[in-house]
Amino acid sequence: MDDNSTKNSTPDEEQVTALIEVNISPQLGDGYDRIAQRIYQYDAVDSLYLMTGSYDLLVTMTVKTMKEAAEFVYEHLAAIEGVTSTSTRFIMKKYKENGTVFVKSDEQKGGGFFV
Repeated sequence: MDDNSTKNSTPDEEQVTALIEVNISPQLGDGYDRIAQRIYQYDAVDSLYLMTGSYDLLVTMTVKTMKEAAEFVYEHLAAIEGVTSTSTRFIMKKYKENGTVFVKSDEQKGGGFFV
């Protein structure tokens, strides 16, 4: 499915990571799978997880602006039959991701070493 994603962005471009919590009504015979399949087919969706806790699915996406994520939610996710609610959160600052540390500690800044 085609949409306005930033999959081909250069590393220097500003990007926003959105975490979208989705509550759904499981479908008879299909459970969560049918709705999950509709969601993961969007190119803008980086990851989709079935969760325990207060929501059913977690969608992660990387976009250029918060507005772009909001538009995806109301134009695509909210329009899916069986989606009962969404809640979107944005990552404000990354400290570590996939083993890569983004912020240097005081020891690293001063040139010392640490354990």
